[in-house]
Amino acid sequence: MVPASKRQRPQRVRRLTARQATTLLASAILLAAPVAGQRPDAPKSLLPPGFETPPPPPAAAPAPLPGLAPPPAEAAAGEPPLLPAEAPPPAAAVADPFAVRVVLPPGAPIGTLGPASGGLAITAFAGSNGRFVAALAGRIGRPLVSRWASIMVARALLSRAPTPAGVNDGDWVAARAGLLLRLGIVDGARRLIDALPVDRFTPATYQAAAQISLAAGDIAGLCPIAATGRALSPSPLWDLAWGMCAAMDGDDITAANLIDALRSQRSRVASFDVRLAQRVVVLAGGAGRADGINWEEVPGLTLYRYGVATAAGVPVPADRLAALGPAHAGWAVRNAGLPEATRLALLRPAAAMGALSTAELASGIAALSPADASGGFPAGSRAANLRDAFTAGSLAARGAALARLRGDGRDHGALLETAGPAAALQPDAALADQADWIIAALLAAGDARRAAAWWPVAATADAAIKARAWALLAVAGAQPASAAGFRDFVQQSDAPAHGQAMLAAALAGLNPTADWRRATADRVQPLANRWTVALAAAARRGAAGEVMLLAATGLQAAGTGGWADVPPAHVQAILAALIACNRPQEARRLAAEAVMRTMLP
Repeated sequence: MVPASKRQRPQRVRRLTARQATTLLASAILLAAPVAGQRPDAPKSLLPPGFETPPPPPAAAPAPLPGLAPPPAEAAAGEPPLLPAEAPPPAAAVADPFAVRVVLPPGAPIGTLGPASGGLAITAFAGSNGRFVAALAGRIGRPLVSRWASIMVARALLSRAPTPAGVNDGDWVAARAGLLLRLGIVDGARRLIDALPVDRFTPATYQAAAQISLAAGDIAGLCPIAATGRALSPSPLWDLAWGMCAAMDGDDITAANLIDALRSQRSRVASFDVRLAQRVVVLAGGAGRADGINWEEVPGLTLYRYGVATAAGVPVPADRLAALGPAHAGWAVRNAGLPEATRLALLRPAAAMGALSTAELASGIAALSPADASGGFPAGSRAANLRDAFTAGSLAARGAALARLRGDGRDHGALLETAGPAAALQPDAALADQADWIIAALLAAGDARRAAAWWPVAATADAAIKARAWALLAVAGAQPASAAGFRDFVQQSDAPAHGQAMLAAALAGLNPTADWRRATADRVQPLANRWTVALAAAARRGAAGEVMLLAATGLQAAGTGGWADVPPAHVQAILAALIACNRPQEARRLAAEAVMRTMLP
């Protein structure tokens, strides 16, 4: 028997057979889905309401942002994981997340990451207004344009820190978990929910917990909360969950009665959704036969239909996944209930949004790519190119494979795909014509040390390559930033005006001095509005978590242009605030990404 839940279960959930558990729980490490019912389009304004207007004139001159201590040494190599490595348990022995009751004293920090594991300090939201920061989290409705900003924000949300004043623990955890879902990180969201004692759950927490379970294809995860969910909400989801959980607990009579009752409530629940639940009931050993599933009966794809279908082994049409919103790549890519071809196509988007590390991207290509008759990869395929980039017999062949993978460099996921093989290369003048792209790939993976080692090669390349390499390394802290270097970049790199302004903004934000503001004033003018005032105030308090949430609101694409929609002045303000609250590593990684993703002509 599964140990008693930390939450009130309607019934105990029996241990499934290996095959049933594999089918029902294979998606246990999914990364998140958008919140059900949320509009997939981003807000028209990049900033929260009221932030567009200039601040009222201060009674006295505002205090300057505090200075920055010398930055810590860069990590030796490689991209830090978003979350600590955690191998999933065997499917037939999935651990019960509710087996041990969580007990926390009032005011205790709630989260899963500490500073030693990539989280922020306990002061992440020191002095923050809880209602304000929860509203900020709720306003971010889709993945950010910046991969490194997404990783930064996810770490802030998962950090162990006290709940800020003005919001209760349950609503604050729900806001954090909901944003993690929209960033593509359902496994982290689930651990965050599990860290909250059940007696502090609110209706918002129950709603978030249900969405997390569906996004993960984890129907059993609904069982501990189904009884209270039915009491709190009239949504048919909870009745469907109750019926499925009853079947998994061996109570076939309750399951059959609930399914039969729901079939007669067509004005309340679609018959298609009832038939999906019936699939789970039959799979769990219930009596009867499951009806057929015809996707042509229903439009689009809801989070419930995705979660239950993939858990029950019902194929989900690949062309329906987009209805879940752009974050679907971040969690669907790990879902073993989806076809390998579908997941292979989602690897690059998932990596570009920060939901996969570059190592996971490479291993995913190897695992999901179709093999030829000999067991290898067809010539010219992504897997073959990646293999050649790692292992080809000559440096020229490895460089050619890198170029084929990268293409024109506009697909950030493709650039990330080259990061692993780029890290395996020793700097060599024979690859001088690719030195800027190799540096870009290494910085995209957070490997500033190896990127810096390519500067002597880039310095011997043609003027455009050298200028682009200097720009990337200057904002990464691996080359001296200078006004002369910026002028060379403008003259030699062929970067568009937006890219030139972005470099100016990055340099001014990383070096928030009057001299740098004057040196870059012809390219970017600093903002002065309520949003920048809020950023500066949070930075002065050392509330890095609030700074990161405010930064995220300024890094949403208003349309479909991605980085083209982000004003350089937003980046300048964000970087200055990160520097002021002593987060130089996040600032430099974000700056390098902003430059590399806007400098292409």
